[in-house]
Amino acid sequence: MDKIVLTYLDIKGFAEPIRLTLHIGKIPFEDRRVSYEEVARMRSDEELPFGQVPVIEINGGKNRSQSAALLRWAGKKAGLYPLADLDAQLAVDEAMEAVGDIHKCLIPAWYRHACGRSPVSGGFFAATQLSNEQYDGVLTALNSELLPVRFQQLEAMLVASGGPYLCGEVLTVADLNLYVLVTGLQDGSFCEGISGLVVSQCPALLKLAQLVASLPAVVEWESKHTNR
Repeated sequence: MDKIVLTYLDIKGFAEPIRLTLHIGKIPFEDRRVSYEEVARMRSDEELPFGQVPVIEINGGKNRSQSAALLRWAGKKAGLYPLADLDAQLAVDEAMEAVGDIHKCLIPAWYRHACGRSPVSGGFFAATQLSNEQYDGVLTALNSELLPVRFQQLEAMLVASGGPYLCGEVLTVADLNLYVLVTGLQDGSFCEGISGLVVSQCPALLKLAQLVASLPAVVEWESKHTNR
């Protein structure tokens, strides 16, 4: 059996869907949680292929990166990514890309900088810092239109699938990815300044989040790792 080490910050963020996927699939892994200082050291020592976490080390090999790629990899190992059904695979990828678009839109809200962190130093570019007025404008745009519309588009996709999951009756990594995002926005942990109301007009998505939260493996994981 592969020895898997998943390294990320001690938050849910981009690693939590990967953690849940491996746990649901009963795939043993080391859940290595590090500080920002340790991430900076890893970046300086060229241990981060793209200058960021999460990364996964397999059998002592080089770190592999990019959260969406890691999630698909974990999903294939766990049986939570459709391999034979190309239509279902397209639906999963479609939802994953839609969530990825949301993540990109949140960058200026997370960092108060237009471009996020430098892949070299991990710092920020002085010229991209947002003024208070610009930052308030970003939050207004995200809360009033951009995020509500994106979630309504995902809601339409879920309803069209017949539910309860994005691919109908089968749980996939896309559902776990969406679950972490929706619940993180609802409790305020995913991005400061974003209201949980951005998903308030999406009853099917909210029901999906509740369904995933009730899965025994998810309950078990979160009982052991919430507020650690």
